Amino acid sequence: MEIGYIMLIAICVIALVVLMVDITAVLSNRYYILKIVCIMLFVFTMLRYFTLIVYGDAPAYQQIMVLRYFYLASSIGLTIPTVSAIWYVTPLYREKISYPRYLLYFTPWIIFYMYIIIRQPTVVVQGESFGYALHLIDRYPMYLSIAQGSFIAIVFILSIIGIMNYKNLQIRVQLLMIIMAQITLLLDGITYFIKIPHTFPRFTVSEVLGFAALIYAFSSKIIEVKGITNQ
Repeated sequence: MEIGYIMLIAICVIALVVLMVDITAVLSNRYYILKIVCIMLFVFTMLRYFTLIVYGDAPAYQQIMVLRYFYLASSIGLTIPTVSAIWYVTPLYREKISYPRYLLYFTPWIIFYMYIIIRQPTVVVQGESFGYALHLIDRYPMYLSIAQGSFIAIVFILSIIGIMNYKNLQIRVQLLMIIMAQITLLLDGITYFIKIPHTFPRFTVSEVLGFAALIYAFSSKIIEVKGITNQ
């Protein structure tokens, strides 16, 4: 068994554990719609890591074709819970806008990610050192990069606004952890266009860090701070 595949299995197992902790953290959330949305997306994303393990071995053609719908699950499974966490931990956003209306602002990204997952403009290729991988075709890598880049920019802006308006340590740490996780995803995305050998698929480790950042956001009791005064 390739050492890269062993490392991939280890990372996927860690990702599954982190996602289960995320689900546990959000289970007691008092915002019902947020809870349902995040749990559904976390469960959906767990299937991505099972898919990566199967793709890394020697799957049958039928397995490859069936599981390809989960290969890019984290594109929506990490992004929407991330902005949900920002809304949840930042009093300013909770006070000014309801969660369902807040999600509407991210409709373009949601539609794009769902289109990619459902329509599958992809091709199955031989992995760099083992198994198989799923690659976007035509201009879709560029489209996805634009979508992800703009999304990360919005996450940065929303998080920085929260950090600047609240001196509360918990809020600042929660938002800072989200920013740091997004930076790792951004750096991982840059390597998509640089010919650097990868032992295992891109975005695996950075995604784990992204989901880990959500644990603290969803597991901590929300801070009730009226207005946007520096408190």
